[in-house]
Amino acid sequence: MGSSLIAMSVAAMLATTAGGAHQPLQPACVIDMGSNTFRRIVASFANGRYVQTNVEKRTLGVGDDLARHGKISDQKLVEIDAALAGFNAACGKEGAAPVIAVGTFAFRAASNGARVVEIAARHGVAMEIASEKRESELAYLAGSLGQDGYAVIDNGSQSIELVSRSGGVLQYSVFNLGYRAAYEAFFVAATEPAPAVRAFRDRLLSELSKAAFMKGKSKLVGVEFGDMIEVLFEHRQVEGRVLTIEELRRRLDQITSSSAGDFAALKQKPNIDRALPRLVAAVVLTEALGYSRIELTERELGTGLIIEAGLTKR
Repeated sequence: MGSSLIAMSVAAMLATTAGGAHQPLQPACVIDMGSNTFRRIVASFANGRYVQTNVEKRTLGVGDDLARHGKISDQKLVEIDAALAGFNAACGKEGAAPVIAVGTFAFRAASNGARVVEIAARHGVAMEIASEKRESELAYLAGSLGQDGYAVIDNGSQSIELVSRSGGVLQYSVFNLGYRAAYEAFFVAATEPAPAVRAFRDRLLSELSKAAFMKGKSKLVGVEFGDMIEVLFEHRQVEGRVLTIEELRRRLDQITSSSAGDFAALKQKPNIDRALPRLVAAVVLTEALGYSRIELTERELGTGLIIEAGLTKR
């Protein structure tokens, strides 16, 4: 089945569980299959209200496996099989059905990505491999809850999606500078923070020539910036957190002005590879796009499927 047909069937299945005027709202289960992390999300969406009851995460590192082998290795396929089986069983125990899944960059890039769709189907999980456009659509829904006039940044492990919608018209740009790719390219071998940050900033700015559509929207929203907050900021609330450009610059300036020794120590912090590139991206993109602040959400890409179904039901 093609990805567009899968997407249509997924939305239809979720819509049957979204609840109507005469039945209680039922949660749906979505497996967000990112290039680095899989997330099992149990949630519902109706009347503009998103309610998440559970989320479970597993680091699979499919993107790293793809980079090493040129495809998803047999061993990684076994791990994916086990993860999907476990997630499917957990959803069943929670009474959240149907179970659906969406795969992102790594599955799109892998020559054998269709094998994973087959594995998912064996477990009764309808999986779509999202195109860049589809991934951007879901990112926009996750960031905006379906409202018009937003600009959304989705900073995944391998790619960054910039997407906005005005008058119902979606525009997007996708480039391969996600946190994992950026950390390896600019920070792993770096001994001084300032040159590494400057090089990454320059690459980000070069991509923004394709993203003028992101400017002048009512709100800038950041998706998948939770690790940045947890690792680099004291106050760890993510959902609804508004960071001003001044706050972001101040934190980044603390890092870029640090000594080589302090930078080496920072690079030893757990999950710094997830956090530091996202901080640089948040500063550069917020500033260059002309916003004074960015609002963060804990909602992940996969929640877009649930929001889409709720909007369809409405």
